[in-house]
Amino acid sequence: MKFNFLFIKREMALFKEAFFCMLFSFFIIGIIALIGINLSFFSPFKNAFKDFSYLDLYYAEKLNEENFDLNENIVLVNIDRLNRKEIAEVLDELKKFKPKVIGLDIIFKDKDDPVWDKFLADQLKDTSLVFAYSILGKRQVTTNSAIHRSIDDMGYSNFNFDTEAAVIRNFQAVKITAKDTLISFPAAIAMKCKSAEWLRENLSYFEMERPIKYSGNRNNFLILEREDIIGQKEISFLKDKIIMIGYLGNSDNHFHDMEDKHYTPMNPKFVGKSPPDTFGLVIHANIVQMLLTSNFIKTIPSIVLLFLTLVFTFFALAYFIYLNKRQLASYILRLNLVQLAFIVVFIYISLLFFKNGILLKVTSITATVVFSMGLIGYYKKLAHYLYKKYKWEGYFYHT
Repeated sequence: MKFNFLFIKREMALFKEAFFCMLFSFFIIGIIALIGINLSFFSPFKNAFKDFSYLDLYYAEKLNEENFDLNENIVLVNIDRLNRKEIAEVLDELKKFKPKVIGLDIIFKDKDDPVWDKFLADQLKDTSLVFAYSILGKRQVTTNSAIHRSIDDMGYSNFNFDTEAAVIRNFQAVKITAKDTLISFPAAIAMKCKSAEWLRENLSYFEMERPIKYSGNRNNFLILEREDIIGQKEISFLKDKIIMIGYLGNSDNHFHDMEDKHYTPMNPKFVGKSPPDTFGLVIHANIVQMLLTSNFIKTIPSIVLLFLTLVFTFFALAYFIYLNKRQLASYILRLNLVQLAFIVVFIYISLLFFKNGILLKVTSITATVVFSMGLIGYYKKLAHYLYKKYKWEGYFYHT
């Protein structure tokens, strides 16, 4: 009975020490984070890793797979350097093939030749069209009212409103302002295919930034050029399809074209410097595909991540405080191996989750746990000082 009491007392002292060591670790992490936020010296390091995510490994592996899936719902039409007359002609031809929706990712901001502007305006008078506009601060950039006046069937082309994000990982389908509820360009296209009721039912989900589930890059979409459309009597596969018209560069040299191109997780070079990899129209197409199929990425709530961080940090500290007290010769080796294994295993688990449509952000968990384990030696010195100065007893030092 006495043995059991001493064992329980020792274990309680160990857990108490682990708890105080965890508080000490969080205090140090908080100070370091505060210094990193307020000192410009750390800005280059922060910016270097801000847009990196190990989850990009998933897209790198997926795009290198041998099986090739061509999107069957969406067809892209490239305007390249077409003038308004040529764009109007393309629209005129496309409408003959009776697509379900035509999304126009083009803004005719200023007036041009009045004859061709009138011809273009006539082609834009169609209920199957969805128009894009851009939100710049408090200002909206739209097509000139002389060409298109309707405020219906419009959507903002902004992917999200995070001005510091260089990589397009998230999108915001709906932006609620004091005056109105604004809909994004992809959401307006999806609503055209589904219904306004569908949007209202999902409004609470869409008004927050959500991760984009990329289904493919440029190679996964059928892309038509002007010469593929003009003069064709019948293009049967366009019937009831979603057609999205926008800029995709020159068909032979698009890789080196940087206009309306963005960084995405599909970039083949996800570490180090590389050119932007994906045209805006392709990103919009990926979002539309995700909305149509409801193939969303579920995000693990922050409260769950916080709970996991506390649990893993506490038990990791308890284990290594126990080993430290035993003064094993292999303590440092074990510590380093466990830290490495912890990082590798958690990254692997998060990749498995992401592959199944669940976003588990483990960066904060692994960083906190690994860093806390490295602070045990410093905490032991603090515990020794408190024991000598104030007779504060714990697992390391006691009477």
